[in-house]
Amino acid sequence: MRRSISANELNKKAEALIPFLKTQSNEVEKNKSLTKSIINKLHNEGLFRYHQPKLWGGMELEFSAWLDIPEILSRGDCSTGWSVANIASHHRTLALFSEEIQDEIWSDNPDVIIAAGNIYNQGVGKVVDGGLVISGKWNFCSAIQISEWCLFAFLVKDGDKILDWSQCIVHKNDYEIVDDWDTMGMRGTGSCTVIVKDLFIPEYRIQSMAINFANHKFKGVDKNKNPMFQISTPSIGGHGLAGCSVGGAQLCYDIMKEWVLERSTSTTGIKMKDIPSIQYRLGEAASKIDAARLILRNDCVEVEKMMLHNMEVNINTKLKYKRNASFAVQNVLDATRIIQQIAGANGIYNNSPIQKAVRDVQSCSTHIHFSTDLQMTQWGRIELGGEFTSATM
Repeated sequence: MRRSISANELNKKAEALIPFLKTQSNEVEKNKSLTKSIINKLHNEGLFRYHQPKLWGGMELEFSAWLDIPEILSRGDCSTGWSVANIASHHRTLALFSEEIQDEIWSDNPDVIIAAGNIYNQGVGKVVDGGLVISGKWNFCSAIQISEWCLFAFLVKDGDKILDWSQCIVHKNDYEIVDDWDTMGMRGTGSCTVIVKDLFIPEYRIQSMAINFANHKFKGVDKNKNPMFQISTPSIGGHGLAGCSVGGAQLCYDIMKEWVLERSTSTTGIKMKDIPSIQYRLGEAASKIDAARLILRNDCVEVEKMMLHNMEVNINTKLKYKRNASFAVQNVLDATRIIQQIAGANGIYNNSPIQKAVRDVQSCSTHIHFSTDLQMTQWGRIELGGEFTSATM
């Protein structure tokens, strides 16, 4: 059993890793995976397990850790922050499954790494005796190369009729990884495509996620009673990933601040730190990063407080969280553009850490959670009296 640790203590452990992560960042990008050294340090500090149930030796920290830890780690390497966010989230998801599968996985190895394919319509399950047979092809399975198990979201169907929205968990021996992750940024997440073909999944490895269906229940909540585990991932799950963009933008800012303090202009010899327009732009960028962080953290604190007090988190509030995540990420995108403009031509060299940080933040921003076209419109529709339906949110 891991000793009790506070969120503040774990944040400090994450902060202490930032310099090391910076030294590993290029290798992470080259290999399209976290290095063994990074993985070992993350395990040693417990940084994968902050939302794992205490029953299995996890920390079960408050929900705001979902934002804080990935954001801090991303100040060293954005792919590391993103991978940790996903892996920690999947511990929280497994806590909702049956005690039998939790015992099968965590009693053998409580440090196990779990990936996920989260797009429901990329997989199909058919009911058979004792469980389901599933097939599918899931994109964007972050950290899949370093994982022992993978969660898969899928639709349970009878012909064209959808019976349920479910997830299951599958051992790595039973799925195929397609090495197709070749991207401009976030390369170290190794978010490859995964294929499953006609695989039988026993009932105890399956959990319905259709919370709006009649008589729905998470199998694991009788043992894992912390309301944190039932906070809606479809509504606020993007906040941990948005935190990676905030951390990546903070990294970009920190590099530029150090650069400005050391450099003079090549044409006039004026110290960059003494130029008012540089001072203004740094202030503008820093404000946008801080604002994004505060918006995201406020949502995480708010939703957990509501769950602890048995308050209804209605659909308007859930869509507000998605709206806020997209807005926060747009703010940090603006911040990185400002910083890139300050860097000028010196920031476009391949050996410049600024260009890598910018690429990573831009790549983070492409996640569907951060599409302002989608998220602002969905919230606006509800705000103006329209309708929104979701089986899982």
